[in-house]
Amino acid sequence: MTGPRVPGGNPADPFPIVNSALDVFAHQEVYAPDPTAPSLLTFAYLGGRWGGFAISNGSVALTDNAENYIVVNRSTGVLSVATATTNWDNQAAYARVMHITTLAGARQTVRDYRAGPGGIHGQATLGATVTQAIPIAVSDETTALTAGTSKVTFRMPFAFTLVEVRASLTTAQASGSIFTVDINEGGASILSTKLTIDNTEKTSKTAATAAVISDANLADDAEITIDIDQVGDGTAKGLKVYLIGVAA
Repeated sequence: MTGPRVPGGNPADPFPIVNSALDVFAHQEVYAPDPTAPSLLTFAYLGGRWGGFAISNGSVALTDNAENYIVVNRSTGVLSVATATTNWDNQAAYARVMHITTLAGARQTVRDYRAGPGGIHGQATLGATVTQAIPIAVSDETTALTAGTSKVTFRMPFAFTLVEVRASLTTAQASGSIFTVDINEGGASILSTKLTIDNTEKTSKTAATAAVISDANLADDAEITIDIDQVGDGTAKGLKVYLIGVAA
């Protein structure tokens, strides 16, 4: 706690009662604004314990003349800020802290989401705690795979927030260019770094370069296509792709 701790030996002494009362609310301090470090274009926050993590006091810079969305990574406890809503809307992976609007070097609005739906002390949105996987067979099991676009086309059965994507092969390729896969929503790639499967491997899980998702929010009924951007020696077979996340 930030306040002083004064032991009291007298049962009538108010300090033990006050200290116990402060303990009850200690968890509310974490990620709260730090009153000792006020700044219009900096969000300074208090540390504590959250999600099993020991959080130190810290701060992040706010962007002027913008909407600032402050979130915490549920897997690491790390707080970050962005002007885009990508992480703010991805409540499976991030918990909400603050929404701060700035204008001309000053804060215009400050909205505290820590105890609300999706907040660090609130509940995630419906379904956000239930991870689902949508597997897609991109080929049969025995035909050698070749590069090409729209190897398979399907539509999303519901809105879906991606947490991870994976690919696997029934038969690994032995050599040549790294096997590379792309996923598109409405004709636009959702990956800034494509899915790859290293030579002699059957899964992207062990790839030297992990895929990076640039568009995590797949709309209900969106058309999804899967491309094979690159193959190696032509021996790879049996491609599947897995969309992993939560119903939005």
